[in-house]
Amino acid sequence: MQLLSQTAVRHPWRVILAFLIISLGFGLGLKGLELDNSPESLVPPDLPAKLLLDQARQTFGGGDMEFAALEGDVWTPQALADLRKATVAVGQIEGVKRVTSLANAKRMEEDNGFLVVEDLLPDSLSPAEIPQIRAYVDKHPLYSGRLASKDGRYAAVIIEVDSKSDMKKLNHQIEAALTASWRGPVHLAGTPALSGYILDTMARDIPRQLLLALLIIALVFFVNFRSQRGVLLPLLTVLVSLVWALGLGGWLGFKLGMVSSILPVVVLAVGSSFTLHVLNRFYHELAAGAQRREAVLLAVRETGLGVLVSALAAGAGLAALYTSSVPQIKSFGLLAAFGVLSAFLASSLLIPAVLALLKDPRLVMDPERPDAVSRAMRSLGAWLPRARWGILLAALLFLGVMFYFIPRIQAETSFLSYFPKTAPPRMATELVDRVFGGSDNVILVVDGDLKDPELLGAIYRFEQKVAAYPQVGSAASIADVVRELHKALTGAYGLPDTRDGVAQELLLYQMSGDPEELAQFMDEGATTAQITVQVRSLPSREMQNLVARIQKDADAIIGPKADSVRATGTTVLMLETMRLILHDQYVSLALAFVLVALFNALLLRSWVVGLVSIVPLLLTVSGQFGLMGMFGVPLDTATALIGAIAIGVGDYSVHIIVRYLEELRKGRAAVAAARESLYVSGRAVFFTALAIGGGFMALLLSGFAPIQTFAKLMGFTVGATALFALTALPAALLVFVRGKERKEVVNDA
Repeated sequence: MQLLSQTAVRHPWRVILAFLIISLGFGLGLKGLELDNSPESLVPPDLPAKLLLDQARQTFGGGDMEFAALEGDVWTPQALADLRKATVAVGQIEGVKRVTSLANAKRMEEDNGFLVVEDLLPDSLSPAEIPQIRAYVDKHPLYSGRLASKDGRYAAVIIEVDSKSDMKKLNHQIEAALTASWRGPVHLAGTPALSGYILDTMARDIPRQLLLALLIIALVFFVNFRSQRGVLLPLLTVLVSLVWALGLGGWLGFKLGMVSSILPVVVLAVGSSFTLHVLNRFYHELAAGAQRREAVLLAVRETGLGVLVSALAAGAGLAALYTSSVPQIKSFGLLAAFGVLSAFLASSLLIPAVLALLKDPRLVMDPERPDAVSRAMRSLGAWLPRARWGILLAALLFLGVMFYFIPRIQAETSFLSYFPKTAPPRMATELVDRVFGGSDNVILVVDGDLKDPELLGAIYRFEQKVAAYPQVGSAASIADVVRELHKALTGAYGLPDTRDGVAQELLLYQMSGDPEELAQFMDEGATTAQITVQVRSLPSREMQNLVARIQKDADAIIGPKADSVRATGTTVLMLETMRLILHDQYVSLALAFVLVALFNALLLRSWVVGLVSIVPLLLTVSGQFGLMGMFGVPLDTATALIGAIAIGVGDYSVHIIVRYLEELRKGRAAVAAARESLYVSGRAVFFTALAIGGGFMALLLSGFAPIQTFAKLMGFTVGATALFALTALPAALLVFVRGKERKEVVNDA
């Protein structure tokens, strides 16, 4: 740290120029940043369910399903003409792979021994023809209740889109095409619609949250320092760290999702705290009579160890998220850790260089001046030594209660849970679930001889069983197509008795109709089929039970007749994300604690001090998850970050440890050292917590329920860590790190 401070003071212009050049380099990477919040972005690319979904899309030509419910009197010539226009318009949008509606549906009839496949809706439609068409739709296994509601008040447009498309742009284009053609309300549901809305919300939320966080933190710094440079210099630190972190993401080709919307505020809140400690000591030395350059050197040297340990602990806590299997969380951890370490460099090198060049401030106010906060710290320091054992006992009791509730935490990855009840995509999804029986799909990929009547019969029996579930709207497969073919040719629903019979009917359809119609259900060699089960949007736990039940029925009914039957789809991918989040949470937390304790022990040269240093973090993280279990707060892609972030933002308690050891080295008794560390460093901890907590409160402006919950939990986190750092930590220091018993600790730290 002494080398850093001397470099900054002796060569300030070189340091500033170096930071400018590096910042420009990272800044160029900002152009490469992309947003992506698709389910695929949340799961590893080599996940079996993801590989199977990719295979199904390649084989059957499908994509992510978006469901449009067009409200109005469907069964009129004008409405059906508008539906045809809307279907054509949507089908011409780049990124749309397939569109299905009444407007392009087919009907099959037998005519003198020949199969006739024609459009369901003729080019010219009279009112007299509509009842017959409606009756045909109501009896058709693939159309009834799927392309039009039973009461005729809603028409469905089922849109399959390329999962690699820009969902924000694509969703706007689809909505524009539908509203331009259809005269009534349009309701968009499904994963693409939800993803597009998320990206829209992110684009709106991030600047607002960042601006509010900046204002709150600036206000806290102004109250503390009462000067413009006391506000602007910390903001310079976080500006540099943000450019470096986000620029690195651009250069590495990372795609940011909803989780990443937290990143700027995390870097802003944590990074600003480093400069606070440097400036605190700088102004204190000036007030004590030191010259400006001497004050800079003393500020970096005396606070350097605490800032370094805090930065390494914060970086380690956040970097532990890189062990996650969820790509979005992995990239967040890497960029957040890099941003925090960038803020450390800026506060320890760039800010001292700027201070060395600036003129002496006109008015110097000692940040350690006696005030209400300092008096409160004095009182706390006087009371705490007498209550040390009671505090530690209360901390153990708190841990026990929190550990009791932690196992009650449930994971939640349903996209629908991200939105408030009044959000348009949530209302649209609930409408589609109510009217059409579901807006999500579970896809079953069946391998086997699809010309075998027994296999087709098993698929049909499976469909009938799952369609009876209250959470399922419908199921569709090649078995329904063959049954409809058989009815058109024989007048009765059923399946051919022989393999040759199935092959003949399929050949007749391919000769008379559009082969592409079969391609969405079966491959060309008739060896692989997909069954699409339309399901309602459900909480993750209920969806997990439903998918398990569907797979169990498929194994029991289809399994004996097929080579294999496997489940996939975006719904399954989100469930896999839930499993990964639960598993990775324990790994990343354990690693973060180990790394923090290790860094603190190595830098403070004591395993005892290293273990004591994580006491506030252990209490805080236990409190976080205990409260989540107590109040039923789900663990999702946002709240899964709170443990590691708590470790990242909460290690400012190290400043109390450093000051405590410094006082012991001066020969003070442990009780006196604890009082002085609380008086001097306690005030900095208070304002650091105020700045960081205020920064996180800006996330309450988010349009996502998980981010709002995350903000509330982080408010608790910052407050709890400060409380435990000012109570449980000094109590533990007084018990386990005393001057006489721990001379090697005191002398070496």
